[in-house]
Amino acid sequence: MSVTVGVDIGAYKHAVAVCRQGAREAERKALKISANRQGFDELEAWMSRQPEPVATVVMESSGHYWWNLASHLRRRGYPVAVVNPLEAKYFAKSRLQRSKSDPADARTLAALGMRDQPRTSDPLVGAELKEASRFAMRLVREQAQACQRIQRLVDIGFPELREAWDDPTCVSALAVLRKAPTARAVTRMRVDSLARLRRPGDGGRAIGPAKAGQLKRLAAESVAAPEMEDQVAFEMQLLISQYDLYEQQIASAEKKLQSLLDGDVAHRLLTIPGVGPATAATLMAEIGDIWRFDDVDQLLAYAGVHPREQSSGKKGANPETSWTMAKTGNAYLRAAAYRMAVVGIQHNPIIREHYARKRGEGKSAMNAVGHCMSKSLSLVWGVWRSRKNFDPVNRPGLRT
Repeated sequence: MSVTVGVDIGAYKHAVAVCRQGAREAERKALKISANRQGFDELEAWMSRQPEPVATVVMESSGHYWWNLASHLRRRGYPVAVVNPLEAKYFAKSRLQRSKSDPADARTLAALGMRDQPRTSDPLVGAELKEASRFAMRLVREQAQACQRIQRLVDIGFPELREAWDDPTCVSALAVLRKAPTARAVTRMRVDSLARLRRPGDGGRAIGPAKAGQLKRLAAESVAAPEMEDQVAFEMQLLISQYDLYEQQIASAEKKLQSLLDGDVAHRLLTIPGVGPATAATLMAEIGDIWRFDDVDQLLAYAGVHPREQSSGKKGANPETSWTMAKTGNAYLRAAAYRMAVVGIQHNPIIREHYARKRGEGKSAMNAVGHCMSKSLSLVWGVWRSRKNFDPVNRPGLRT
């Protein structure tokens, strides 16, 4: 005989319930503890007083709040199972549970643990890599937001800059904007001074006289409102400084990731064109143990890149609208698959061929990219499970 303990995780308080072997429902009475040393000790004392041994402690992966308690219990020798919140949600729905409270959620987790007996493991294995990869992704996302704000200022202070560069936040354009953030500032600079401006992130090459002359002509004909020049220049200086800081932080974060990427799996993933240190770290951290997936379809479903049918009503008349990407799985893994697909269309022969085939079938550009996301994860599946480096000719474990 044994018991299963369910813990509903909160930011400052946790609710705890117990379900005994052979029982369908957890006991009504629940324990509430604080998320501190006193609360952890109180939970241990409560579990030690149970007449039967604790077989499993079940909790949801709710943000980061579960880390400390899961680590504490694991170090004390208690088997810990961390389940997806959706699993607990649908389990409660299947039992027609109407109440929604911390004690009720703890009872649900205890009953789920007794019925389904979820797999226990060291809950924080790979947690450092996952946190590092997600942190690097956040920095990249925040830098992209800074780029969008810079582009907005370009539209106000020097809209013609887009005629010189399609991307006004490329290293060449930023080299100009650092010294001359508006069209009027460009007109005040000499051509030779403009030509000597160097790209900091591109080997230090100068802009050159041809591009400098083009910028002078564009600035002379600019329609930028002069009333906004001072404010645009002020904001541009701060935003470019912010962009440069993100550039340094991203480089440091990727260096940290590289120090965590060790072993055969990391080296094999890096052989796939389009997979760099950040993407490899995300794949390893978010997938975890790839052997828990019986086939590649389960991995695709976990990432949420599998197709979902929506064919009710008028949507069913057009195959392009009756099937969409599910987007119900791991968002971080899905973002990594998107990066692999976008880069792979240019640099990975398998992804490039797959994209061209889908476009030839009449798929839209984004629809074809979605198919390439699935293909990218299939490549990961094949390389990881076969224990072989990427080979564009021999594709073990991959579907064509």
